[in-house]
Amino acid sequence: MELITQQQIEKANVDGRAELFSRKNPQGVKPGSIVLVETMNGPGETTSSTFMGVCIAIRRKGIDTNFTLRNIVMRVGVEQRYNLYSPLLKSIKVMERSNDQKFRRAKLFYLRDQPGKVFQPLQSLWKQEQMDRTKK
Repeated sequence: MELITQQQIEKANVDGRAELFSRKNPQGVKPGSIVLVETMNGPGETTSSTFMGVCIAIRRKGIDTNFTLRNIVMRVGVEQRYNLYSPLLKSIKVMERSNDQKFRRAKLFYLRDQPGKVFQPLQSLWKQEQMDRTKK
């Protein structure tokens, strides 16, 4: 069974996603990192949508590995959970690593109750990303 999942991971790991979320990678995504995810809207569609948020949880379960992002949109908390090896994921970009703020937990669910300071840098990073996209 483990051999089958390892083969599936190798097949689905087209752009180095496994290394980005590996425990052994010190430069990888950790809870508290700000991540920008671009997804396809549907299997047959060419349009895509983006979501930027703070990574509050990573669940590492082989081919079923997923991560949860949280952001505040129009004063309402929004959480998105993404499967790491989904073919609908177009790109994953780490905007800011969690080294600045030392989070001592693996799951940052307590941020749901404290929406203040963690989500403030997201607005400036989002504006900067939009400016970079318009230049291209």
